[in-house]
Amino acid sequence: MLQTDVAIVGGGPAGLALAAMLARRDCRVTLLERQGEEGLVNPEDDGREIALTHKSVRILESLGAWQRLRGDEIGVLQSAQVVDGNSPSSLNFDTHGRGPLGFIVPNAAIRRVLFEVVSEGSGDIQLRSDCTVIATKADGSRRLLSIDGKDDLGAALVVAADSRFSEVRRMAGIGADMRDFGRVAVVGRVRTEQEHGGIARECFRYGSTLALLPLAEPNISSAVVTVPASRAEEMMRFSDAGFAAHVQRESAATLGSIESCSKRHKYPLVAVYAHQFFSERFALIGDAAVGMHPVTAHGFNLGLAGADTLARQLGGTARLYQPARLRRALSRYQVQHRLESHPIYTGTNRVVDLFTDDRLPAKLLRKAVLRVSEHLPPVRRAIVHQLTR
Repeated sequence: MLQTDVAIVGGGPAGLALAAMLARRDCRVTLLERQGEEGLVNPEDDGREIALTHKSVRILESLGAWQRLRGDEIGVLQSAQVVDGNSPSSLNFDTHGRGPLGFIVPNAAIRRVLFEVVSEGSGDIQLRSDCTVIATKADGSRRLLSIDGKDDLGAALVVAADSRFSEVRRMAGIGADMRDFGRVAVVGRVRTEQEHGGIARECFRYGSTLALLPLAEPNISSAVVTVPASRAEEMMRFSDAGFAAHVQRESAATLGSIESCSKRHKYPLVAVYAHQFFSERFALIGDAAVGMHPVTAHGFNLGLAGADTLARQLGGTARLYQPARLRRALSRYQVQHRLESHPIYTGTNRVVDLFTDDRLPAKLLRKAVLRVSEHLPPVRRAIVHQLTR
């Protein structure tokens, strides 16, 4: 049986970031990933664009990952605009000249640079690709992982970072509250006649939602169309011209004529919040702990923040082999990550509930909420602070 200090299941951004953080603290890390190594070296574009807060950028910079991104992969988010229904007015968020709200980077690019950091960094990180974990159990001073067709692995700590539908979370006996919104996000890049100006536009129409996220090129945006799941296949079957026409109509042609310029992808919208973030010699990070609805763009940022919190609480290798100290560290991680994530998770779900309810009382309340927010600067400042901290 192979041995390691920390085994991380899942080679997505949260798992890769945690591996890099722990290796810097002299921990031997084994990273287990289902897909082959080529998928990590050259991740395919999956259509997802990630809105990064300044805190996330600082973490990526500290790992040496942010510096590896190309200039054409970094979109600058100068401000955000929210429109409800057919109203001509909008609610606007900006920093009043104090710099951008954040940045928008392709998910594939983030995965690529984090893998480069991991693969070129400390020899304390071992990657095992094409690995499927089929069982886990605590065994005294270690936790065991059974791996399909390969040698088993023993670790002082196992961390699950294998998606919001985490199988390893379930194997460890940790349940989760799941909220299926019954909606699907269809994403694809579009070219607009007018420059986006670094403005993210969120249009809560009746029956569907459109987000236009500004990318690095001034006339290229990511269009995120959210529709009931029953309409997802219809949206995917649209011709490029049909999809572009939908985006142009839902955006009220704010950016002029629109052309589709990429393949489209679809993602079911399911939010997840684990009942607990740790058990014996076991922890959850990323979407395995908290899987967010994308409307407030906090999912990746919470995952990265959680990895950072866990790494800081664990400290170095010694604590992993002292049961009482390890449990206290995991408990502190859970408390801190819950304090940061739970208000955002519940608040996001409430926003989704309100702005996707097309009944008349909800429509009236939506307009009232936007009017109040528009005329209460402290509310806007609080939202901007959350984005730019």
